Amino acid sequence: MTDTELSSFRLLASLLLRPPATIEVLPGGASTWISDGAEQSLSPFLFMENNLGVPEKELRQSYLFAVRTFAAARKVSELHISESSHPTITPVIQDVIDSSAVLVFMNPAHQTALNARKRLIQRKLIDVGQELKFTAALLSSRHCCKQGELWYHRRWLLQRIYPISSPHQEWSASIAPGSQNFYLASNDLSVEMNIVTRACELYPRNYFGWTHRTICIQSALTSAMHPPTSDVFSEILSKEVISVTQWIESHISDYSAVHHLKSLAHLVEDVETSFLLDNLRRLLPKIGHAVTLVRAFPDHETLWMYLRVFWVEGDITAAFVASFVLPLQGTGMMDEGNKSRECPCGAHHARRFLEWRSHKLK
Repeated sequence: MTDTELSSFRLLASLLLRPPATIEVLPGGASTWISDGAEQSLSPFLFMENNLGVPEKELRQSYLFAVRTFAAARKVSELHISESSHPTITPVIQDVIDSSAVLVFMNPAHQTALNARKRLIQRKLIDVGQELKFTAALLSSRHCCKQGELWYHRRWLLQRIYPISSPHQEWSASIAPGSQNFYLASNDLSVEMNIVTRACELYPRNYFGWTHRTICIQSALTSAMHPPTSDVFSEILSKEVISVTQWIESHISDYSAVHHLKSLAHLVEDVETSFLLDNLRRLLPKIGHAVTLVRAFPDHETLWMYLRVFWVEGDITAAFVASFVLPLQGTGMMDEGNKSRECPCGAHHARRFLEWRSHKLK
């Protein structure tokens, strides 16, 4: 252990736990990013306008230091916490806080480090609100936002901050089975939606990000339904459906977004009040939207799956099958104005769709 390694590790931990608005791992070492005449107080890291840049070389060095520090401090800290009815932040516990922060940043699936932070939160040695901000900062980094363990850690925090009272738990489970016993008000829901949107831009087809979004929507609907009111329920759902359909238009390969939209449709169908159900069904995407996208991008399997989710037999869909799907599956060609082009993937998707439709009509 050198003084340079120690100071770099402590500095990185303190910057992570501020926490910054965004974090980005920078390729190479600090010398690539920091000029000789630049401010050296935060070297080897870059911190500008509350955005943190961590050179990869220095991150790996701090990670190796954090591994040793965490291993040495964790056992001692657990003994200290178990023996004290009112534990305080000792140097050893601070080592666990700092080293676990660096470990989770480098490896967001590090369950041991995440569990250590949970235990410290339970003993009020880490502020749960500050930890929520810390996870938001981590999820702004591409390599972190694709890890399901980090999203689950965030929902564990939400569950502690926004618990559902016992009388409402059985009722909320029937309305939103995946809500995991926490509720989100409108402002809190907006924060989660923004985090998910950024994460899905950073890492395409982000299954864990979209799963988090689905659960948060369910949780917000739970909090909006005391008792069930069509206005609040409809407002949340309509905003979400519009947002996701616009997303699919610009991210035509994002199958996780389509799965999220399907989950919203299931949530609507689970509503028992017939008047409310009829109103909510009007909010869901119309089949024409999926038809338009498939016509424009038949090579993308995700859009054919989207078509299946909201497929309804009728004049529009029958005309679509006759004028587009049948010719496409037969010739592998599609018309584009005055010319045609080959579409082998589209032909394959069209054949599978027709098989699915035939099975559905039986």
